[in-house]
Amino acid sequence: MAHIKAIEIYEFRGIKQLTVSGFSRINLIVGDNNCGKTTFLEAIQLLFTKAQVSLVRNIVKQRTILNPNDNSFYTSFINMFNVSQKDKLFSFDIYAESNKGPIQFEINGSEKMITGDDALQISSMSARQKLMYKKSSFLPEMVKMFDGSIISQNGKKPIERKIRLTSLDTSISGPVFKKEVQYIPSFGHLRYDLLQNIVDNPEYKKLAVSILKQFDESIVDICYTKADDGSFLETVITANGINMPFSVYGDGIKKILYILNKLLDATDSILLIDEIETGLHKKYYDKLFPVVFELAKKLNVQLFIATHSVEAIDAILAYGNYDEVKDNDPIKVITLKKVDSNEGKGSNVVARNVPGKYVYDNRKAFEFEVRL
Repeated sequence: MAHIKAIEIYEFRGIKQLTVSGFSRINLIVGDNNCGKTTFLEAIQLLFTKAQVSLVRNIVKQRTILNPNDNSFYTSFINMFNVSQKDKLFSFDIYAESNKGPIQFEINGSEKMITGDDALQISSMSARQKLMYKKSSFLPEMVKMFDGSIISQNGKKPIERKIRLTSLDTSISGPVFKKEVQYIPSFGHLRYDLLQNIVDNPEYKKLAVSILKQFDESIVDICYTKADDGSFLETVITANGINMPFSVYGDGIKKILYILNKLLDATDSILLIDEIETGLHKKYYDKLFPVVFELAKKLNVQLFIATHSVEAIDAILAYGNYDEVKDNDPIKVITLKKVDSNEGKGSNVVARNVPGKYVYDNRKAFEFEVRL
């Protein structure tokens, strides 16, 4: 498992070229809407896929998790490439320096038109789906196809895998692999098993209950209970002995358990958190964030946290304890900003990376960079 020290991104989504170095244990990603914060987190995920098609598929799908019909899978895949690329030739490249050595990820290929019948021959859809297409009148005469390869290097030997995808495909097929880097989307806590890593670990279960008491003092335990239909429910036990399903509780409780679960999954690796403030009231930040950061330190987890919230930024900076501690700053603040090209050819994303103490000492002036 690795922690990254620097990253270079080329032609990925809205980023034409971006280099950021000097990462720390806690890295705060800030900036205006649509400046590339989520893209930045996705780039880090792709670095650790080892060219596994199923992991690339999951990253493509992340953006449509709450709106699965918003775009076709093929369109979502093509949208990974920078819009400035011409002539149906596509490529993007991501490179990083880590404590384990260099890491690289690249996708390149071309797009062309093929017949609907040919698309069915190479499509990854099931035989049943193909048969339904053939029997219906919905098979287009011509469809788009991406033909290319994924190249990944996370060690000594590069890995290359061919990829062919048509606009008929709703996904990419491939074996499922465990992710090395963990990612928390802004609303991920609404679709996740919240207790899977916690209930069997007495130490972390005790920690989780102590945090939940910040939200509801009557909570004394968390566990799985068996429902009448045989399924298992995530359950809160209260001081009066009542079992309450997690579904009756608010997003704050679900979000903090989600973060704790992902921290355990990310041991000795990296955890990416998009919009950490989602589902949490600001009055809990000062109590919850230090617990998360200390657990990350204990588990050797490098954090990358994107946020729009000035209150969340202040609470994270407070963890630095800069009024008393002068050395070993655990926080870096990376501000992303979209800028127009000098040549009038689209836009790019630029970054400024400064220590947390600098932001803390210049908080009033820096606020304008945070909110842009």
